[in-house]
Amino acid sequence: SSPAPSNPPPSRAEPATSCSPSAHPSWVPASLVAAMPGADGMSTKFMKSAFVGWTFTAGLYYPPDFDSTKLMPLKMLRPKGQVQAMNIRMMFPFTMICDACGEYNYTGTKFTARVEDIKHEMYLGIKVYRFYGRCKHCWAEFTFKTDPKNSDYTMESGGKRTYEAWKDADMMESQLKAEKEREAEMDQMKALEQKSVDVQAEIQRIEDLDAIRTMNKRLGARDQTIEDALAFLFKKAEKEDKEDKAYLGEEDLGELEDFKQAQEERRIKSLDDAVDGDNEDVASLMSGSTAASSSSSSSSGAVAAANASAGEGIEGAGLEGKAKGLAAGSA
Repeated sequence: SSPAPSNPPPSRAEPATSCSPSAHPSWVPASLVAAMPGADGMSTKFMKSAFVGWTFTAGLYYPPDFDSTKLMPLKMLRPKGQVQAMNIRMMFPFTMICDACGEYNYTGTKFTARVEDIKHEMYLGIKVYRFYGRCKHCWAEFTFKTDPKNSDYTMESGGKRTYEAWKDADMMESQLKAEKEREAEMDQMKALEQKSVDVQAEIQRIEDLDAIRTMNKRLGARDQTIEDALAFLFKKAEKEDKEDKAYLGEEDLGELEDFKQAQEERRIKSLDDAVDGDNEDVASLMSGSTAASSSSSSSSGAVAAANASAGEGIEGAGLEGKAKGLAAGSA
């Protein structure tokens, strides 16, 4: 018979009272004990909350009197009639300095914003919207809203805008314009003078606009414009011919026609002479090339004949020498 184990497994009637590794018997592997939930005395819910705290840098604390049944969903806590804010992805319309950390959030940096329309606040029927966002560095909240009057944004809380020269320039320009309008209202002569200046500027703008439209019309119908210009030139030439015929008599017209015909014949003859001269040059070049090729072929033939005769002489001398050698040997 086999000996009984020193630490027998516990029966079903006697479960283990603790979840710590020391409470488990020795026959249970240590790796299995470590993989079991709550093996180190911590519940699964606590471990999940601790993991969320580690990742989000904001841990969750459950007090001793915590009761999950008393929790209510957020939609029930929201006041009735309140519309849920819309989340959008946008970019910073201006460079902002965070009040909490002092870091810069530059123009064009993307962030997720919560948008809401401000009730009882609008400009000429245009709604004003408020944007809620968070700093990219410290996660502090800031708010800014639209400014339809100046086509810009207004910083409300959580930060301040950097200096922008163009904003001051636009503000000064608007102030100067308002001062001129105020002075014109107080002084009738200045108002009349300003009115005449405005009328002249308006007339100049209308003339510039007409010039631009005319230019666009011409460029849009370019082919038609070219045809119209050619037709105008032809009509002008015909009109000039009719006027010349009206001033000149029949004899003068005959002399004029003869002169034009002579000019035309002279022009054609000059063109023919030029073409003939070119043909002669080409023919002379071709004849020169053929003569050179024939002379080179004849010279090559003479060289070949001389080489052949020389070879025959050499071969005959060799045969004669061989015959003399044989005769001497026989003697």
